[in-house]
Amino acid sequence: MEVSPTGQGNPGAIANPNDPILLLHLLANLQNQTLEAQRQMMEMQRQQLEISRELLQVNREQRSRQIAELEKWQSGHEPILDLCKDTLGKLEQVHAALMRELGNYVDEYHENLLEGDFSLSDFVDRFGPRLAHLNTMLAVLRPLAAANRKPEA
Repeated sequence: MEVSPTGQGNPGAIANPNDPILLLHLLANLQNQTLEAQRQMMEMQRQQLEISRELLQVNREQRSRQIAELEKWQSGHEPILDLCKDTLGKLEQVHAALMRELGNYVDEYHENLLEGDFSLSDFVDRFGPRLAHLNTMLAVLRPLAAANRKPEA
């Protein structure tokens, strides 16, 4: 049997499977192939690490820009910030009431929701848009309401 350096020999052509020299060559071939696969995996992991680092840097830069834009908006609209804080508190109460209503609805109509598309569609129509829009409003108000007001000198 011919043992090629790339390990591409025909595995079905083993002349004597008990020949220690032949088995040693096959083992060496297998180790070489394993080592090459590990080298390739390590190179791929290096590339993934580099991409992750680049992504982290892009995210940091984006976050810095967002913070700067928010601070700029806040400084230009300071009278609105207190109103945003008050509005946020009230809308969080509305959100809690809506979540309580949603929970009660699911508790009461659980079996119907499992059994019928109409019931599920009615549930989604009833709560989905209101909850989605309210969550969007809360997401906009939270950073505005959390503004750190600089003391006036």
